[in-house]
Amino acid sequence: MSSSVLNVDQLSIAYDGRKGSHPAVNGVSLHIGEGEALGLVGESGSGKSSVALAILRYLPKNARIAASALEFQGREIRDLSAEQLRRLRGNHIAAVYQHPGAALNPSMTIGRQITETIIRHRPVRLDEARGRAAELLGRVRVSHPERVLGLYPHELSGGMQQRANIAIAIALDPSLLVLDEPTTALDASVQSEIIAILHDLRKDHRTSILLISHDINMIRRSCDRVAVMQAGAVVESGAAGDVFDNPSHAYTKALIASIPALNYTKRDGRLAEADGVPSHPTAQDEDAGAPKERRIAIACKGISHAFGGQPVLSNIDLDIGQGETFGLIGESGSGKSTLARIVTGLQTPNAGSVELFGRTVAPRVEKRNLAERRDVQMVFQSPDRTLNPRQRIGRILGRPLRRLAGLRSSEVRARVSDLLASVRLAGATAEQKSRSLSGGQRQRAAIARAFAGVPKVVVLDEPTSALDVSVQATVLNLLNDLQRDKDTTYLFISHDLRVVRYMADRIGVLYRGRLVETGSSDQIFQGPNHPYTELLLAASSNEAEPKTSAPIEIEAVGTPNTGCSFADRCPLVLPDCRKAEPPAMEVAAGHLIACWRHGQAL
Repeated sequence: MSSSVLNVDQLSIAYDGRKGSHPAVNGVSLHIGEGEALGLVGESGSGKSSVALAILRYLPKNARIAASALEFQGREIRDLSAEQLRRLRGNHIAAVYQHPGAALNPSMTIGRQITETIIRHRPVRLDEARGRAAELLGRVRVSHPERVLGLYPHELSGGMQQRANIAIAIALDPSLLVLDEPTTALDASVQSEIIAILHDLRKDHRTSILLISHDINMIRRSCDRVAVMQAGAVVESGAAGDVFDNPSHAYTKALIASIPALNYTKRDGRLAEADGVPSHPTAQDEDAGAPKERRIAIACKGISHAFGGQPVLSNIDLDIGQGETFGLIGESGSGKSTLARIVTGLQTPNAGSVELFGRTVAPRVEKRNLAERRDVQMVFQSPDRTLNPRQRIGRILGRPLRRLAGLRSSEVRARVSDLLASVRLAGATAEQKSRSLSGGQRQRAAIARAFAGVPKVVVLDEPTSALDVSVQATVLNLLNDLQRDKDTTYLFISHDLRVVRYMADRIGVLYRGRLVETGSSDQIFQGPNHPYTELLLAASSNEAEPKTSAPIEIEAVGTPNTGCSFADRCPLVLPDCRKAEPPAMEVAAGHLIACWRHGQAL
């Protein structure tokens, strides 16, 4: 067995509050060997992050900690002074957190942020530190690192920002790297690249890794061992493959059952939920083999948009039928959220128009009539930012009931109760504020608000990316139930291909503002595919090591290209691919692929 880098024995943590002490971690023991990766899995509130903060000695003052041992490389770290802790964190232990943008200083270039770390802990000149910074960016698979050193965080995509964070973390070759939900907000291909970077660090530098995540697929692909936490305790641990393939604890089994498989759709049945809601076929299954003619609910006609001269969307043509779920996938910066905002009238396009049931609507929501505003609603990624923390849930739901549904004040209370029941929330939730609800409850309240006016179209922008897998299953089942009852049309945006596969009837693949492939869910996942779609599918596979069909090095956002938008990354590229944008060609009924090489011998 490799020598132990981290040894935690019987760790317990409690937080003192106004109403007494609140236990968060109870008797957790774990160890990590040299070059080993340990995954810590569990839902929000299970105590994962508290364990990480204890290891990093970042717990707040109201935390009380007890442990038989909390050792790093055989040395007890609870008794270290502030200066000793600074040297330990700088030289031997580093951390990468969930939100890459929030971890970077927006007023400093990437180069300055990396060199600052090096100069603070190493006796080197500025030019030497800058050379080292460029080398570090190369290690995390950033192309043209010298150029990226001069960029600010806002000029990079989310994946590039996270790579910069990892470069800062590994600047001093730490023995232990703690990653707390490092890929939650990132796309499948970028997540796959982060996994590959971690693999390189372990192989080339014998770096030990503690990876904290509720993403079981990521833990499976990147860790040797796993510990599953529930309510502050480790309920199951062992080799990652053994635990996930043959779980023994009921909680682990429930977590794994909540995750959609790449070949599992809503036609196959409901997702398993933690509260025991049974899985059974939905009403849609009876007609699954006979597609029906649908009225076009939403049509995007030649939508183009740019920010500061930088194109974000390019000539998007898209039809979505009534009662249909259209999944939109693509990397950060591909234009998914911009298109969603244009459909809802929150963003005005530079060119093109949006039609609602055959009628062109005004580009700005303020110019749309009451019926048009009521018919198109949106559910955002983070309910924390969309629910007013000062208002009770009943008042938040009551406003759209009065303004959009036209209900009298005497009717609102009863309808609020009905809305809460429809999203499986207790009637007493109406008297609560959002801060007293869990993340899943807040998102269900946000969905209830979107459905208050009985909309015909709901745009869902990453509605489950911040949720635990069991809560995600509840929300996805709920959305399907509401759609079946109301014949609602969904534009469903997500970077999780398993979720899109489960939810979507048809799928569009967006890359740098261009639709490179559209088709039914089965057509997209069974192929043939655009090379970019192949990359996304490979990145979402169950392979232990990620396999990609294109080079992993990615340029910073904003690189101009007059030909195919994917030419710089495509393994099949020809000189002609860079000269003109390929048209969308129909390879099967309703299946379109925009690729010059498609149809030729590959």
